[in-house]
Amino acid sequence: MSNETYASRFAQELQARFGHNYTFQVSSGRRFDKIVQSPVERSSTEGSVHAFVERETGALIKSAGWNQPQKNSDGSLAVRYNLADEYDYKRAVDSADPYGSYLYVR
Repeated sequence: MSNETYASRFAQELQARFGHNYTFQVSSGRRFDKIVQSPVERSSTEGSVHAFVERETGALIKSAGWNQPQKNSDGSLAVRYNLADEYDYKRAVDSADPYGSYLYVR
């Protein structure tokens, strides 16, 4: 990707869809970008982690908490979508909700 990361592109989509109630910002780490969600009526420091995005691969991963992505029982990352793949990116955007419930395995 160019200067735009997978996380920033996806966060912009979330902002466009749910920006009337929430703000979505990206915080970069060494390996993962964190999409932080905050209610509009609160300060940006009172948010929660919406999801993690692996910077190199574009893997969209459910959050296990503020500091780390969720792992499966076998220790692998709990990847839900691949934002580098346009078809999977569209699926993620279409199924997204502001609560992150689309990131749970059904």
